Amino acid sequence: MSYLNGPHPHPRNRSAALRYSAILFATFLVVFGLIVWFTEGNNLKAKQNDLAARVRTFSGSLQLTLEGDASYLGLLALDRAAGKLSPVLFQERAGQYVQAHPQLINITWVDADYTITDVAPLAPNRQIVGLHLNLPEPKRASALARQLRKPVYTRPFEAIQGNPSFEVWVPVFRGDTFLGLFGGIYSCNKLLQQLVAHTQPRLYHLSLTDSGGRLLATMPYAEPLDRHYVKEWPVTSPESGVMLRVTRYQGPSDWRLYLLKAVSLLLVLGMSYALWNLKLEMDERRHAEEEIKKQAALLEDEINERQAAQESLQEQAALLEEEVSERWQAEEALRESEERLRLLLDSTGEAIYGIDIDGTCTFCNRACLAMLGYEKESDLLGRNIHDIMHHSYPDGRHMPQEECSAHSTMLQGKGSHVEDEVFWRSDGSSFPVEYWSYPQVKEGKVVGAVVAFINTTERRHLEEQFRQSQKMESIGRLAGGVAHDFNNMLSVISGAAELSKRKLEDGEPIGQYLELIINAARRSSDITRQLLAFSRKEVVSPKPVQLNRLIEDSIKILTRLISEDVQLSFHPGPELWTIMIAPSQVDQILMNLAVNARDAMPEGGSLAIETANVRIPSHYAYLHPEARPGEYVQLSVSDTGHGMDKMTAAHVFEPFFTTKGQGKGTGLGLSTVYGIVTQNGGFINVYSEPGQGAVFKIYLPRLQEDPAAPQGERPEDGPLSGTILLVEDEEMLLWLTTRLLEEMGLRVIQAQSPLDALEISRQRGAEIDLVLTDVVMPEMNGRELAERIREGLPEMKVLFMSGHTSDNVIQRGVIQAGMHYIQKPLEMEKLKKKLSEMLAQPQEP
Repeated sequence: MSYLNGPHPHPRNRSAALRYSAILFATFLVVFGLIVWFTEGNNLKAKQNDLAARVRTFSGSLQLTLEGDASYLGLLALDRAAGKLSPVLFQERAGQYVQAHPQLINITWVDADYTITDVAPLAPNRQIVGLHLNLPEPKRASALARQLRKPVYTRPFEAIQGNPSFEVWVPVFRGDTFLGLFGGIYSCNKLLQQLVAHTQPRLYHLSLTDSGGRLLATMPYAEPLDRHYVKEWPVTSPESGVMLRVTRYQGPSDWRLYLLKAVSLLLVLGMSYALWNLKLEMDERRHAEEEIKKQAALLEDEINERQAAQESLQEQAALLEEEVSERWQAEEALRESEERLRLLLDSTGEAIYGIDIDGTCTFCNRACLAMLGYEKESDLLGRNIHDIMHHSYPDGRHMPQEECSAHSTMLQGKGSHVEDEVFWRSDGSSFPVEYWSYPQVKEGKVVGAVVAFINTTERRHLEEQFRQSQKMESIGRLAGGVAHDFNNMLSVISGAAELSKRKLEDGEPIGQYLELIINAARRSSDITRQLLAFSRKEVVSPKPVQLNRLIEDSIKILTRLISEDVQLSFHPGPELWTIMIAPSQVDQILMNLAVNARDAMPEGGSLAIETANVRIPSHYAYLHPEARPGEYVQLSVSDTGHGMDKMTAAHVFEPFFTTKGQGKGTGLGLSTVYGIVTQNGGFINVYSEPGQGAVFKIYLPRLQEDPAAPQGERPEDGPLSGTILLVEDEEMLLWLTTRLLEEMGLRVIQAQSPLDALEISRQRGAEIDLVLTDVVMPEMNGRELAERIREGLPEMKVLFMSGHTSDNVIQRGVIQAGMHYIQKPLEMEKLKKKLSEMLAQPQEP
């Protein structure tokens, strides 16, 4: 301890150190003051900029709400002008809209004499029906709206309910005739409450005022207001004068200032500590020698304690020896129990294995090892079982563990049953399986799962044999139908000939019987021609034709063929390509499809015929074996009938298959269409859902000698960026569309049902840039799904897709005109162009 005897600092040196520390301390105080002054100035400017931005955001939200309500009144005005808005329909639609938009007190209809003739909802506002519009401000604004022929907002005034409010008046004209006005009365309090609920301002207080500064509505005060940060912004036109006032709360000071002050305080304390150390140094030297003496005494005490501890360890060793003996006996009993359980598991024919919460294999039986191609348990135990035998989908795509049904349901504490997946053997081959998983719960917590599976190869082989038997049944139905129809016609011919022979012997005229024989022969010829078209062996004379011209020539015949309550429309595609087909076959296709649509709409409806040029990509042909990539002319025939389910749609092209009553159909109409289309190198698809009508799409190959039509603008070749939520209930289409979107450079989140899509949007809504959804799905349709998603994400962009035509879908009310829509089958270039346009647009209101 030589430092105990070292030299002591001279008093003159300590005085110099004190002066130096005092100067340094004063310097730090000056720097600290400058930093605080600069930071306070920046904080003031940042608050002012943030206030200006918030005012624009809040007022923009209010203006979007007002514009949306004015647009809805405009739609009511269009329906009123078109004569489509009855009083009952007005009460239903306007009442629902007011209920869904609480900022509106009511929606009023004022006739051309400025008399209130209807109001929704009617019950709480019945007292104003029949009144004349005499209040000065509503009278002025309604007259100005009629003059300008556009919506006009009133100045704020006290409504009948006694609350500050203002109105918007939308004029209704039929041509130049003034019919009246729709008026929407806004509650200032409800409008402000809607804004607060949507924006949830934490640092700002919101209120509505008029142009003179009079307070119309205000939100509760959460904190004292900072009157230095107040800004107003117009919500309606200057003539109306409704203003939004935003005032900042007196929030806590900036944490950075506190941090800076704390750092400066630490510096001051550090300087004080350094000065204090000058005093402590001499005291430490004086007490050092005394401390060494104390340490020597403590060391002696420690030696005594170690001797006592050694004796205690000897006693613990004896106790440990007894505990080891007891544990060995318990482990022996456990091994016997595990052996009995092993015999039970190895005796079953089903493969069984267990996993922990991370997916690691904890046990497996002999059947599991045999089916997966392993020899001993050590090949599986302690390894991630998903990576070994469930790592890929049946098509070879990688399956993340999060998408594994057994693993995901285990984490939720649920069991699962899957029939259509494959497991992979050790040699890399796969086999179809059906498996069941059950969670293992210990003390109320999931600790793992038990999975049992069987090889379904033999069962699938039997199912395939069953499908082959169904095909043979269709052939039998064809033979029976042909025999039945020909026996009927032969009976007519034979009977008429016998009667003709007897009448001829009696010298009576036989013209009517010969006519009967001729008609029966023609009917038999029709059956033969339909069968030949179905078998693709009818002798025809195809020639280059323009499909639009043939359809226009057939419109008159089709109009007489269908009933008067069926509305027929034709939408020809521009610059349609030439095709090679016999014109009579086109007539036969149109008549069969028109009759089929007429019978599906006994109470009337719409029948639409459309044509277009399409290019079938290779990925579409991959999913539809009857299709080939190339250029086609598409003929689409859609109706609004009762539709059909998937099982019925799978058999509609079979001969003598019919959904009509006994004696009302031969079952050869659609099979004849199928035969004609395939005979000409094309293919046909049907899209239908119960209650949603049906769409038949026929693809006839383009005549290659025809000059190519001018190409439209192609989308940009560069990759897209963003995240798409894809909603499709058909698994193969879900997989294919995902591949298309990923090929474009997009990130895809899959949802196979609307409920899955809603859950994903709630959990990962911030990641999603656009929702691409099918229109017709179980649980809810695409429009309902979009409305549910926009309840939490009001600015979400949505692109609808469907196999039905856009006109047909709009007529049934599944989507509304103006929504973004693309028709199936999806072409990559058209889909990429549509997505590029939508992703480049600003967020939708």
